[in-house]
Amino acid sequence: MRTITEYITADTIMPPFFRYPRFLLKMDLSQTAKLLYSLLLDRSELSQKNGWQDSEGRTYIVYPVSEIAEMLDKGSTAIKAALNELDVAGLLVRERRGFSAPNRLYVKVPQVPVVQFSDHMTAIQSEKRPSDSRKSDPHKDGKPTFALDGKPTPNQLTINKLKENQRKGASEKPPAPFGRYKNIFLSESEYAELKEEYPDRLERFIEELSQHIAANGKSYINYAAAIRIWAGRDRKGTGKKGIPDYSYKEGESL
Repeated sequence: MRTITEYITADTIMPPFFRYPRFLLKMDLSQTAKLLYSLLLDRSELSQKNGWQDSEGRTYIVYPVSEIAEMLDKGSTAIKAALNELDVAGLLVRERRGFSAPNRLYVKVPQVPVVQFSDHMTAIQSEKRPSDSRKSDPHKDGKPTFALDGKPTPNQLTINKLKENQRKGASEKPPAPFGRYKNIFLSESEYAELKEEYPDRLERFIEELSQHIAANGKSYINYAAAIRIWAGRDRKGTGKKGIPDYSYKEGESL
């Protein structure tokens, strides 16, 4: 009996597939949200080819929740929750178009950082790969130039997030590190907004999230958004709890 599976050879025609960005592996998102992002990224590539750009040149897609649910074999509630996750994480922007008009979805991607080294631009590569190449450029006096192959690595993502936070307010100081492990980066305005939202709990959220990132190697595009997610979990009673309060009033016993 012949099976439907075949070994891959040099002439095998590969089946259609979605690209799964590597940076998703380190993000604190549900598997449904990660799969949904890959689907939306694929649709965005189609919109690029079809010229679906707004007046500012931003590519958008139109994808009803019902169609997404059918494609991913999920319920509408699960898809809406995953869309909210991507929204909070800064990977998706939804624009309402008014009565009877379909909403637009704008998928966002981290930028590959580029830094200046002497007389040429070099893309940051945090780990060596067999595909890395150094070629002599006759226009650069024979000096080696570095070509970046593959997807951004986790270390690159940390730099990406710093770059993104810096772009949020060019007039502000660079984001400052917070938390015990100095792995949460917030601008002055972001910290001020969070302090206003969580005046009595912000420092605890920062410390708990800092330990979580250090212990699990998690990565976030927007740390302010990550703290808000952490705060939401705290309200639901799913966040980490501190040392129990064993204080008592006079006349009471434990």
